[in-house]
Formats: sequence, structure tokens, C-alpha cells
Amino acid sequence: MSFGDDYGLLVSVATVFDRRAAETVRTMLRADGIRATFGPVTPGRVQRALRRSEGLCILVFPEDAERARDSLFRHTN
Repeated sequence: MSFGDDYGLLVSVATVFDRRAAETVRTMLRADGIRATFGPVTPGRVQRALRRSEGLCILVFPEDAERARDSLFRHTN
């Protein structure tokens, strides 16, 4: 996804299947000092990969994207 493509100033750093997972990830990122929110998956590559119409993207500001990905990696491995 390119900068500002579908989410205004925010960029997607992860995709989850439901609201509960999105809230968990957002809370985890906020605990690491990273501002985060979530929004619906937009049509395209990610949605086809999920093979379903639902899904939520975890969104952060571009300057926080690398730290957010690192945080997610640490918490999921």
C-alpha cells in the first residue's frame, strides 16, 4: 500500500480477521507508545488473500510504521 493511498495519512501495518483481534493489537501497540487505530480492509490484494469480505487493517502514522511492525514481530514470535 502506498502512502496516503486508502487511509489518508495512515498506513496499514497488519490485517486481522475481526474487531476483537484489532482491539487487542491496537492495545498492544499503544502499550509500546505507538498511536494506532483500525479500519476496514479495502478491496484489493489483502482482501483477495483473506478470501473473505471481512477484515480490519491496523493503521498507524507513517513515522510509526517501522516501530509498529517491529512491535508486532516481537509479540507474535
